[in-house]
Amino acid sequence: MRINILLPASILALMAAPVFAQDAPPPADDVPPAAPSTTLTAEQQASFDAWPAEVQSYYTGLTPDRQVLFWRLSDANKVTLAGLPAESQAQAWAQIEAQANGPAAPPAPATPPSDGLPPPSTPDPAAEPIPATPEPMQDETTSTDPE
Repeated sequence: MRINILLPASILALMAAPVFAQDAPPPADDVPPAAPSTTLTAEQQASFDAWPAEVQSYYTGLTPDRQVLFWRLSDANKVTLAGLPAESQAQAWAQIEAQANGPAAPPAPATPPSDGLPPPSTPDPAAEPIPATPEPMQDETTSTDPE
């Protein structure tokens, strides 16, 4: 009698296994990468298709602005960035975006306190121009004028 009970129970278990397996997500190797969110040129699409699946998946998860910047990276850097832990990726993106925005404006030169006068290197626009060759000075006591 035991055999008769076990046989139908094992058949039911075998029949139920595929039902449960359908609810599980497929293995990561079988999942095709999502299509890029931006339209790619034929050249970009060829490059995208050549990337490893992890890089493709990482790229499609980026914001459109970061996708544009991602194209500026070398292929080796793309692979490295996609493989970094999330915290390291955030730090890397901070650097990438800072470089993309260009160098920061140089700091303004420090100015000493002003006493109201222009700095010595700044010519006074109201002053008379200085001649290129100075005129010889004459002594007032000795005059060359005949009188």
